[in-house]
Amino acid sequence: MKNLTRIIACTVLFSALSCTTGFLDIKPDIRQRIPKTLTDYQSLLDNTTNMNNSSHALGIIGADEFYITEADYHSFREGVNYNYQKRAYTWERQIFQGGESSLLDWNNAYARILWANVVLDGIARISVGPGDGQLADRVKGTALFHRAFNYYSLAQLFCKAYTDEGAAEDLGLPLRLDGDLTAKIGRSRLEETYQRILSDLREAEGLLPPTSEVSFRPSKAAVYALRARTKLQMGDYEGAYSDANSCLEINDQLLDYNSLDLDQPVTFSAYGEGNPEVIFMATCPGNISYLLLLTFHYMNADTNLLASYAADDLRLRAFWTPREDGTFQYKGSYDGSSILSLFTGLAVDEVYLMRAECAAHLGNTSEALADLNQLRKHRFRTVGFADLETTDSQQALDWVVEERRKQLVLRGTRWEDLKRLNKEERYQKVLRRDLGSLNFELPPGDPRYVWPIPIEAIEMGGYEQNPR
Repeated sequence: MKNLTRIIACTVLFSALSCTTGFLDIKPDIRQRIPKTLTDYQSLLDNTTNMNNSSHALGIIGADEFYITEADYHSFREGVNYNYQKRAYTWERQIFQGGESSLLDWNNAYARILWANVVLDGIARISVGPGDGQLADRVKGTALFHRAFNYYSLAQLFCKAYTDEGAAEDLGLPLRLDGDLTAKIGRSRLEETYQRILSDLREAEGLLPPTSEVSFRPSKAAVYALRARTKLQMGDYEGAYSDANSCLEINDQLLDYNSLDLDQPVTFSAYGEGNPEVIFMATCPGNISYLLLLTFHYMNADTNLLASYAADDLRLRAFWTPREDGTFQYKGSYDGSSILSLFTGLAVDEVYLMRAECAAHLGNTSEALADLNQLRKHRFRTVGFADLETTDSQQALDWVVEERRKQLVLRGTRWEDLKRLNKEERYQKVLRRDLGSLNFELPPGDPRYVWPIPIEAIEMGGYEQNPR
């Protein structure tokens, strides 16, 4: 009963936090109001409503996986909590007007980072008993992973794409590494941001178990998957290949889509239960009542994306369902608890694609094809399936890039893929929105690929704003 009371206290405190106008509004005496034991801190991190939401909304809205009709755009709800979504959809230079709710990518990520820091501060003061070492490692490793996961997500939205030439000078994130909310922390450089992510993941690697009993808790496999993502963004193909390989040595199981009932209104199981591909469960958006643009009512599958699926590709039916008006609605989230919950975590299918991409970049064409075909044979009808074959590493790379677009739908990865692929002329793409007579474009490398920081955060933190 005592532990239950503590867990309830954590939940209430978390809920209060999520309703504030920003994480900087929390009073600095917060440490006096939270639990003090290892079990309490684990309970704090197990609050999935907060810690397993993710900051991908702006990226999903801005990417090229869905469109909204002109009628829906002009009838979209008005108000400060809705206007920025419409502006993000058309990549306006001014996104925020001030006064938006706490249900923003920036605010929510820093709230989760705060709680990770509070846990790290707290367990550093705890005297660990002889039988508590494993629990202490898991709690610390979990907090480090969450901090890294959220800094990574923020970097994809609010920082430039990583380049070796620019990382030492480009603006990174404010790196808050403890629970002191009174400290004034300026923006780091992008290199420092990425090195902090990698540092947290290196430490977490030695603390977490290879797998977790529940997908809401991170594991060593999740560390490797996120580190592979990070190094892929950095262009470190050897490092990303090694981490993806380490992840697949722990879990290389793929779900055979031939075994699924593709006529179900939601294809995949709730919370990823029984899905061997789910490594770490995270979802977006955290609150549908505000993030209306990320709901099935407004989202229609991009027609070019739909056309990219071959007739015997099961993903067309697994991910999309036709409406009476001829548009297609998404139903393929790896969190099947709700048609409104978008899976934005880490999964085996992505890791295969990362290892394949790195192999292709490194000239290991046969390895790239082996991973690519291993994934595809679990995605296509068994009858008539044929492996892709080539000796050209560039062709293999082209296929991997195509497969990422078709497989990792609405997971938040498309925006970061567009940013990093824009660095290569071969893969550059101009994004377009058409709303009747109104036409909008986002060219490769445009400053608008870096979202503005919310106005209140700029004012309170004194941060340099991203140029638009």
